[in-house]
Amino acid sequence: MGFEVTEEAIIEKVLQDLPQDRVLTLVRSQQVTEKLLDSIARRFLGDEEVCRAVLEHPKVLVETICYLAEHGSPPIVGSITRSRALLERSSKICGALLANPYLGSGIKDVIEKLMGAISQREAGEQEKKEKKVDLYRMIKELSTGQRLALAKKGNKEVRMILVRDANETIALEVIASPRITDAEIVQISQMQDVSEKVLRAIGSNRKYRFNKAVVLNLLHNPKTPVAISLGLGMPRLSDRELSGLAKNRNIPTVVSRAAHAILDKRKKASQPPGGGH
Repeated sequence: MGFEVTEEAIIEKVLQDLPQDRVLTLVRSQQVTEKLLDSIARRFLGDEEVCRAVLEHPKVLVETICYLAEHGSPPIVGSITRSRALLERSSKICGALLANPYLGSGIKDVIEKLMGAISQREAGEQEKKEKKVDLYRMIKELSTGQRLALAKKGNKEVRMILVRDANETIALEVIASPRITDAEIVQISQMQDVSEKVLRAIGSNRKYRFNKAVVLNLLHNPKTPVAISLGLGMPRLSDRELSGLAKNRNIPTVVSRAAHAILDKRKKASQPPGGGH
């Protein structure tokens, strides 16, 4: 009779045989997964150094923080209560802290007030999300003509939805709207879920070709047509900006090579000419 080996069982077995220094190296790695961080936090709950490293990792899940907040030792609780960034990620973390028997009575009042403020903020964010979903549904039910009219006269929220419209005519009307702002163009220029024609229209507009933020966004956007990218004045970029392009593996090779070639040319030009003594 066979049995299934779960991923959790494999992780548990691996962690069981790892010394603490190897665990710390694993926790501090950028390649570690959220699930593995959670498993490490639960298995090494009594190891304050490991738990602190888990809390400091940018990938740590809210659920993992909650577990440490509720079950952690006083030093771990202290690490969480002293970190505004951790506390503000979710009101659930404050709730987990309040369930920890080690939480001092003096700090409880502070955490309760903070929890109330975060809960209020989260409610507002949820309301905004729901309104956005309702707006999206309403727009999708409109006719092509109605969406075209909205593209010209709608507000920013409407434009950010319509610029992704499957009908390229509508998306392009958003870019041509007299109400659209430079800040919106900057935002759109980095989107990878818009039509190539939208990015082409932005990159072909003389006004936006001299906006450094727009130019860099277009160059780093893998969906920008190569011909547009190569015509965005790459020689005007700084060495640092060109280096970022040369190292970007997500953009077309032609663009990254062009950036590399400009850097090489500058390097050669800065070198003193050779000569005899």
